[in-house]
Amino acid sequence: MIPKRILPRMFKFTLALLLVIPISVVGQSGASGATLNAQQKALVNTIAQTSPQIAIVVQAALTKEDARHRGGGTGPTSFDCSGLVMWSFKQAGISLKHGTANQIKQVTLIKRSQLQPGDLVFSGRSRGGIQHVALYIGDGKVIHATYGSASRKNQVRIDNLDSPWVMDHKAYGRVKY
Repeated sequence: MIPKRILPRMFKFTLALLLVIPISVVGQSGASGATLNAQQKALVNTIAQTSPQIAIVVQAALTKEDARHRGGGTGPTSFDCSGLVMWSFKQAGISLKHGTANQIKQVTLIKRSQLQPGDLVFSGRSRGGIQHVALYIGDGKVIHATYGSASRKNQVRIDNLDSPWVMDHKAYGRVKY
C-alpha cells in the first residue's frame, strides 16, 4: 500500500473510481489512451453500477472515438464496424467473432424498446441484409466504425440512434455472455 503522503490530492478521487470500475483495464489492452470527457465518464460510472463488464465494453469503445475506419480492421488503431464491437467486448473478456453475420448469431434478439448500453444495433440497406453493427451506449446514442460521406471522414463516431447513419435498422441484440 502506498502511504497517503506520497499521493497528490488530485489522485485520491481517481483511485476511488478505480476501485468501483477497473478503468485501467482498457489502457492495458491496447487502447489509444484517449481520455473520456466528463459526460462519458459519468455514463461509464452509471453503467458500472448495474454491469461492470458492460461498462468496460462501452468505455473501451469510447476511447476509440475518432479512430480510423478500415475495412477488416480489428484494432487497436483502425476498425471496421464489427471489429470495433469485437475489440470492445474483448477488453471485458467477452469473445465475439468478427463480421456482422457472425455477431448476430451471438446475440439474443430484443426489441428496440429493450435496448440497454452494450446492446448491438444491426442495420443494412433497405433492400439488403444486415451489413453493419453499432454498439448502443445509452441515451439514444450508438458508437460505430463507419465509412465517411462528403461531410464526414471514415472514423469511429457517436451518432444518434434515430439519425440517418449509414443504413436502416434491421435488428437489435444483447450479447450472450
